[in-house]
Amino acid sequence: MTGVAGRCPSHDPADRRGGVDAAPGGGPTQVRADAMGNRAGGPRRVGALRAGLAGVVLGLGLAGCASTGASGPATTAPAASSSPSAAFYTPPSPLPTAAPGTLIRSVRVRGVPGVPAGATVWRILYHSTSIYGADVAESGYVIAPAAAAPAGGYPVIAWAHGTSGFAAPCGPSLFTDSGGGGPYLLPALDRYLRAGYVVSAADYQGLGVSDGVHPYLLGASEGRSVLDAARAAARLPGLRTAAEVVIYGHSQGGHAALFAAELAPTYAPDLHLVGVVAAAPATGLSTLISIVGTPAGAQFLPYSIPTSWAWTQTYHDLPVSAVFTPSGADFASTEVTHGCSGEVAVAITAHHLTPQGVFAPGAGSDPVVLAHARANDPGNVRTPVPMLVVQGTADGTVPPPLTDAYVTSKACPIGDTVQYLHVPGATHGTVVYVAAPAIVAWMDARLAGTPAPSTCGQPGDVATLTP
Repeated sequence: MTGVAGRCPSHDPADRRGGVDAAPGGGPTQVRADAMGNRAGGPRRVGALRAGLAGVVLGLGLAGCASTGASGPATTAPAASSSPSAAFYTPPSPLPTAAPGTLIRSVRVRGVPGVPAGATVWRILYHSTSIYGADVAESGYVIAPAAAAPAGGYPVIAWAHGTSGFAAPCGPSLFTDSGGGGPYLLPALDRYLRAGYVVSAADYQGLGVSDGVHPYLLGASEGRSVLDAARAAARLPGLRTAAEVVIYGHSQGGHAALFAAELAPTYAPDLHLVGVVAAAPATGLSTLISIVGTPAGAQFLPYSIPTSWAWTQTYHDLPVSAVFTPSGADFASTEVTHGCSGEVAVAITAHHLTPQGVFAPGAGSDPVVLAHARANDPGNVRTPVPMLVVQGTADGTVPPPLTDAYVTSKACPIGDTVQYLHVPGATHGTVVYVAAPAIVAWMDARLAGTPAPSTCGQPGDVATLTP
């Protein structure tokens, strides 16, 4: 299948209450609750985390779906409305070989809800690389401030979004209404634009551009997408960017951001990365996978099914039969391959699925499955740039103990420079708003060359953010 699939059905707001938190001041959040971050530590900690997982209440993210509009295959097409055409998302066939981050085409987009007046928006199609080294086309967007670029160009925030879905219609660059909350944009976008940053935003492989199932929570894939979107932004005609790049992601995007920073020295040494910010990141997937087929895994099905299906479709050594029962495979192959996160969650409920009915016996202890899960735990290699990790204390999607464990058992021991902040009272959705002033200040300090703070060595390796 090529191009953009048809529009997904809308959902009643009552179906969204678990996953969309109100922004400060009562506005819509544009935040999607998504994959859980959970950490594997020593034997006692693993047991405690597994027990804690059973009490997590998960929010379900809703995603934008495709619509129709106008654009062209030229490198830079005339301004278009926010509704895209299938042609924009259909890459040349065969795809001409080009370096990662090379633009295939771009179009200026007008009328995107949530974008401040005067800002400039581009929809982009660019080259990236699969985990097996194949040249692939991916989509995303870039937003530049209304203010003129400084002499050295705008610094770039490489934004990594949270869960929107698992198939082409779920790409945020489609700018479609995400269940009543408007397009899924960088939360508190206006604050970052006013601070003088350009935002580059990857859809990720398989979202926007139809390229099989999105490799969901597969860090090497997500990370490359994020880095190549930043490269593509620097090549947009008429946009002057600085060399400096800060990576920022939330939830699934926090997972992507952490992997992007780990990959940057070898995959994108041309980028001058100065820091990485992860808000409520998904971490410790090996702990989640270990309970995937147990009763405690029931509430994780909206995430464990797409994750497991995506991995079986991506990793050559992971057959479907090692992970899924026949009925579970039938469901995943039908629903995950076409659905955004809200649709998949509704289908799981409608089919009355249980972990035991979906996952093959022993899936959670299969050595190949666990090896891939551990490989997708961030923190296995040192991050060469400073990190800021923020976590809401009232987060019911990525509970604080899971992010605590990532910092105390992975990031600090491996030698990362990490400032870890608890944000009192913030939920999974509001943390990106409450912490936004602190995030901007931290980014500005990295650009200024100020030595980065670290909470490693403090009690719990954490401090408290006082807004």
